[in-house]
Amino acid sequence: MKFLLISLLAVLFALPVFAGGKPVMDNGVRVIEIKRPYTNTMSIVFFVKGGTIRETEKNNGIGDLFTSSWVKSSELLKQVEFYGGGVSASVSSDFMEVSFAIPTEKFDKLIGYYSAMISKPEIDPEVFKREKALLKESIIAAEDNPDSRAYKNFQKATYGAHPYGLPGEGTLESVESLTEKALKAYGKEMLTGSNITLAVAGNYTEDQMNRIRAIFSALPRGKAYKPDCTGSVILKDEQVREKDKNSKQAKLYIGYTAPDAAASDYPALKVVTDLLGGGMSSRYFNELRKDKGYAYSVYAAYASRLCSSRFMSYIGLNSENVPDALKSLDRINKTFYETLTDEELEAAKNYMLGRLLTDSQTNSKQAWYACFFENVGLGSAYFDNYVETLRKITKEDVRRAAKIFEGPKTVFILN
Repeated sequence: MKFLLISLLAVLFALPVFAGGKPVMDNGVRVIEIKRPYTNTMSIVFFVKGGTIRETEKNNGIGDLFTSSWVKSSELLKQVEFYGGGVSASVSSDFMEVSFAIPTEKFDKLIGYYSAMISKPEIDPEVFKREKALLKESIIAAEDNPDSRAYKNFQKATYGAHPYGLPGEGTLESVESLTEKALKAYGKEMLTGSNITLAVAGNYTEDQMNRIRAIFSALPRGKAYKPDCTGSVILKDEQVREKDKNSKQAKLYIGYTAPDAAASDYPALKVVTDLLGGGMSSRYFNELRKDKGYAYSVYAAYASRLCSSRFMSYIGLNSENVPDALKSLDRINKTFYETLTDEELEAAKNYMLGRLLTDSQTNSKQAWYACFFENVGLGSAYFDNYVETLRKITKEDVRRAAKIFEGPKTVFILN
């Protein structure tokens, strides 16, 4: 593992993977170039500020329905698979993300279709009907799944009225109300230069880059979107219980207010997440599953957000063990650093770095990380700094990050 980590770091830092200019076009589009001439492919990735955070209870799910209908209505989708490429779009909590990956030699054959998809987004009526029906079916299926319903209701409980508490796929009521007209208006609002960060990674020529620039420079500037983070923190302890006669086990979630992705403690809390619930060597696994035999599943998660996030502790277990598991998780969270060893910390960091560096080797991922870090305010080249910061995390950094566990928490129990 150590040899792999050193090798990956050597490759990463030997190459100017995040080199290139980051000019801002007249319409506000931010452009990041990542030259990787040793590849035979290229990826065009762009982020649009505002994912489900832009949505309301009334139009919840519009991002999900728009992205699937938009891509599947495009001629590009019909053409790109024939040439060995791919195109996709999705909506996360904070962004709409669009990715287009192709063999560089097929650029001329496909760029026209890509241009049409971006500059003149279409929603085919038949595709819209089909995707809307499929989305409603998936919502019904998720509601019948105790795991999906528990997670959705935990998010609602911990975020309250803030849009982070909305389900990405929407509700039956909100999706039923969505129309083609609404989707077209949504696309027009989203595809504006002032909210787009574009990254091109791979093997491409200056002429190809100029043609890509021309596509995005033609977009209207639009109004810059700024997320409203009001109400994204937990103000008081709260416990929510729900009954589920179909569930064979209890689902226990504990949520603590966690810093946004631009905060100084963000990297350290990522390490804390791995230490506590990142796998079979984690504290949760060893005490709650290995020693006590409680857990069917146990883990920790910490999502990257523009507003306040949540550190989430989860365990699936028999109902009679919930009270002790709740006390145990809260105790582990508040005291684990007291017995944290240097070896345990190094093992967690090495595992994280190996996974991160392996994941980041593709053109698409290089472009994705550049867009992400640019949008959270850390700069497109921050990935290298992030890797180095993770390597230097100390026990004191961990102790400081763990102070979030002293604050109020949301407890959600489904059984």
